[in-house]
Amino acid sequence: MRTHCKFILCLFGVLLTTACGSSDPDLSGSGGAGGEDEGLVNLAGDRSFSLLSLSADKGMASGSYQVEPLAAFIQENNTDVVALQDVDYGTTRTGKTNLVADVAYRCSKEGNRRQGVFASTGREDGGETGVSLFVRECFYGTNKVNLNNELVLLTMPYELKSGETVLVATCQFDRNDASKRVRQAEALAAYADQVKQNIVICASIHEDLSGNVFNILKTKYRRSCKFVSENTYPADQPISRYDYILTPLSQNWGTQTVMVKGDATISNHKALFIRIGLK
Repeated sequence: MRTHCKFILCLFGVLLTTACGSSDPDLSGSGGAGGEDEGLVNLAGDRSFSLLSLSADKGMASGSYQVEPLAAFIQENNTDVVALQDVDYGTTRTGKTNLVADVAYRCSKEGNRRQGVFASTGREDGGETGVSLFVRECFYGTNKVNLNNELVLLTMPYELKSGETVLVATCQFDRNDASKRVRQAEALAAYADQVKQNIVICASIHEDLSGNVFNILKTKYRRSCKFVSENTYPADQPISRYDYILTPLSQNWGTQTVMVKGDATISNHKALFIRIGLK
């Protein structure tokens, strides 16, 4: 189910969306197929982009709300797009602050202009928790897609230098309820047959590859981040791989570079850095 945006606020160069969504624009793209046996590829610069995905720990990696390390990490990596999960807006634990606006303001103040958009996945701790996306330029056409009332997917169109437009998305699975994670995986798998655009999905899944979630997702998606073996959680001594970048098997995506980055001063998860594009 998709609904139209209800509230958008521009603040300190930030586009903030708290309750939004609309039908995805019907963007053209190349088709193709491929699976887990694919390797790293050289991509044309005008058909690829850099992406950083991180479960952001609400900006509270230090035990209290301190967003400076997160903003500095985003600046240091300087990717075209940043996707965050586990983001707070107006919660008591963060002092009723707006993490997305705070990060965008700090990056822009240091000369690395960022615009951020937030989509709520639910009420929590007197405010909202959710996911966000950041780009250097202005947003247009951002959507909050509610998949079967089980999973919120924040999507945005991103124009490659070739002139082609793709979708970048971010979502977070339930960290506590394994049965709900299965339902969320089923909803996301069904979405692969519905989306008409080339799409990259950054997901904090809170489950390893051996779980039921990936038995469902692997029927429709490739792990575009699979070329690194490092785990991502917890950041100080990672023993699990909870964070992924997914692309539909029916689409012709390739990965040129992928790395695991970050430490426990930034978040309780490590980040995925990737250069990804159309082959």
